[in-house]
Amino acid sequence: MKIILTGTTGFIGQEVLAQCLSNPSITSLVALTRRDSHYHYPSTVSKLHVHLMQDGDFLSYSDPELIKAIQGADACIWSLGIVPSQAKKDEELNRRVSVDYTVAAAKAFQEAFGFSEVNSDANMINPARNKRFRFVYVSGFLAERDQSKSLWFAQDLRRIRGESENVLIAHGKSHPGAFEYYILRPGMVLTKNNTWVDVIRGLAPSVRVDVIARAMIKAAVHGDQKRMIENADISRLAG
Repeated sequence: MKIILTGTTGFIGQEVLAQCLSNPSITSLVALTRRDSHYHYPSTVSKLHVHLMQDGDFLSYSDPELIKAIQGADACIWSLGIVPSQAKKDEELNRRVSVDYTVAAAKAFQEAFGFSEVNSDANMINPARNKRFRFVYVSGFLAERDQSKSLWFAQDLRRIRGESENVLIAHGKSHPGAFEYYILRPGMVLTKNNTWVDVIRGLAPSVRVDVIARAMIKAAVHGDQKRMIENADISRLAG
């Protein structure tokens, strides 16, 4: 199975990458990362291909080498996002990364999987594969899909996360035979070390980083009966 990964330099994304590398069901990984990233990927793993991206690449997917890299992928685990502190400072960047990147990726990955808006019926499952492209997206516990709803706190961040969910849901509804979305809504994401900070944060809805990573990989590989996976369901999915 071939999976596209994003956000692999982040807290959740690094754990997803580590678990994917050790998962025998996953035979090929494509990590899309920014060109200015200083993260050192393992260089001895043959199934990992790292493709360096510019900002425009996340919006157009027109580079021939990029198209070649993602072609034939069965799923994507999308861990790319903006940390809340940075999102507050730059709303335009937050919207571009959270919404625009997601819209472009959903369309490009589905087409690279083997579907074409021109040549294929969007409501028919690809007969050669008999399955849909799976897009696994990490959102947030308090994301708000209703863009007109008044919110007491963190309204911009919560609305943008909700808008990101909306674009994936809309794409799935427009292409029911070609595209599956799985949206995970974790609360606090804790480390694996059970520190005192984790203990305090664990008093609120929360999940350990290795558990959410395992859940995202299971959704990518096997799918799930639920498309919206709330914090309480993440452990169930992780198994």
